[in-house]
Amino acid sequence: MKVNNKKIKTKYMATVLVLVIATLISLTGCGAKKAKKVEETTKKPDETVAIHAGNTDVYLDEAKYYAYTAQATYETYYLTKNKEINWSSKTKAKMTMEEMVKSTVLDDICRRECMYEYGMKNGVKLEDEEKQELDLKLENYYKLTSPVLVEKIRVERKRLQEIFEKDAIAKKTEEVLDAMEKNLAEKTYKTWKNENTVTAEKQWEEITFSKPIFTLKDLN
Repeated sequence: MKVNNKKIKTKYMATVLVLVIATLISLTGCGAKKAKKVEETTKKPDETVAIHAGNTDVYLDEAKYYAYTAQATYETYYLTKNKEINWSSKTKAKMTMEEMVKSTVLDDICRRECMYEYGMKNGVKLEDEEKQELDLKLENYYKLTSPVLVEKIRVERKRLQEIFEKDAIAKKTEEVLDAMEKNLAEKTYKTWKNENTVTAEKQWEEITFSKPIFTLKDLN
């Protein structure tokens, strides 16, 4: 996979952060006024393309959802250690923390598009029970997520439902592939990367973590 972007270099790494959902929920309302029916006040779905993943256009609202959720996740993890993350600090790979996380998010988005595309072509669908779980997830997003994060992402309710469905189908596709053959999902993604070009637009570059979502003050 070739990434046509001077500032973004796709790196592959395994990042496992636990306690995220629980901690994000515990921080609900911290540092901001309560959101006023966000699903009614947000703008229409953004039609600005942020990433070209092969033949698929990933719009800015979806890119912001994953990027800022990742930002909140990392900041939450650091808060569990009573620290604040320095997004401009350099990593061993000589990238800033922001660059590293955005690179990981970009790769995750591409993998999701790959799995979703494969799933749709091969008849992977969600069962009624799985759809009900997504409905609950959607309701909980507006009830439990920090208003600071919700406001930063500003994704319309209908669009968020589409994002959740895509993610669920992509995950189910990975499970189907790996049930067919061990590591088949990874092999499928590697093939996709070799056959597709990814271009990140300036809108993706403009997504920054310079303004924190959670700080130590939120714990007080």
